[in-house]
This record gives sequence, structure tokens and C-alpha cells, in this order.
Amino acid sequence: MTQLNPAALPKVAVDFMNNDHHEAVELINTLLADIEAKEAEKVTQGLQEFLQHNTAHFAREEEQMIRINFPPYGCHKGEHERVLAELEAEIQHWQEEQDFSHLHHYLSETVVNWLVNHVNTMDSVTAMFIQRFDGAS
Repeated sequence: MTQLNPAALPKVAVDFMNNDHHEAVELINTLLADIEAKEAEKVTQGLQEFLQHNTAHFAREEEQMIRINFPPYGCHKGEHERVLAELEAEIQHWQEEQDFSHLHHYLSETVVNWLVNHVNTMDSVTAMFIQRFDGAS
């Protein structure tokens, strides 16, 4: 079974972001297990939970970026919006097709690779700015 190792994600300088990333990994791994078990109802529910998690997670980050007047806020927020739109499209595709293979590929390749890259780049920089801003206050 394909699983994302939580240790594959680097820690960033802000705890709430690390907690959100850990929860995302748990949701992805649960979805992958449900896909491999061909549990369509669980997959449908898990996708909604993953969308809700990401919506809330991204909103928390964006709230902090606004609070600290983070210079690349627009770029980071734009990436969040792109990912949420892509996830919503994949959920729609799932609801219409119930294509386990397609969804497994999307989660295990596209989402996992994006998450690792996003944490390594945008989230790491954002967390450093938040930590420095709060340390200077």
C-alpha cells in the first residue's frame, strides 16, 4: 500500500502549520487505504474531509500572512486557490466516475508531490516570516 511517511515533510518554524501538515498526511493515507480497499463511501467522505481540512488550513495560513503583512501573500494565496480548485475538480470527477485508479494516482503522485514541495518552499518561508515577526513583537 502506498503511504506518505509523515517524516517526509520537513518541520517548519510554526507549530500550527506542522500540525496541519501532519493532519493532511493522515487524511491522505486514510484516503489511499480506502481507495485500495475499494471503499467508495469512505472515499467520498474522506475527500470532503480533505477539502474541509485544506480550506481551513489554508485560511489559517492566509490569516497569519495578512497579520504580518507578508510580501508574497498574493502568490501564496494564489497557489492555495489553485490547489483547492483542482481538488474540487477531482472530487467532481470522483463523484461522476468513481475511478479508483485515477483518484489514487492524483493523491499519491500529484497531491503528495505538491505537498512536499509546498512545505519545502512556500510554507517554510512563510513560517520563518511569522516566527521572526512574532519574535520581534
